[in-house]
Amino acid sequence: MTYACEDCGFLFYRAGEVKECPSCEKPHIRSATEEEIGRLEKLLEQGKTSLEIKEGQTL
Repeated sequence: MTYACEDCGFLFYRAGEVKECPSCEKPHIRSATEEEIGRLEKLLEQGKTSLEIKEGQTL
């Protein structure tokens, strides 16, 4: 499943339950939107391993 952190904007894949963001370690995690999933997949295809996007930013 793909998750997004509400605090830092970090997007990441994880299997199973997630309790905190692996980047900022805060507990404000939610399921990523379809748009966020697409952004992360695009960057992973380009060889980048992570994506941090805050509200209002675009690729």
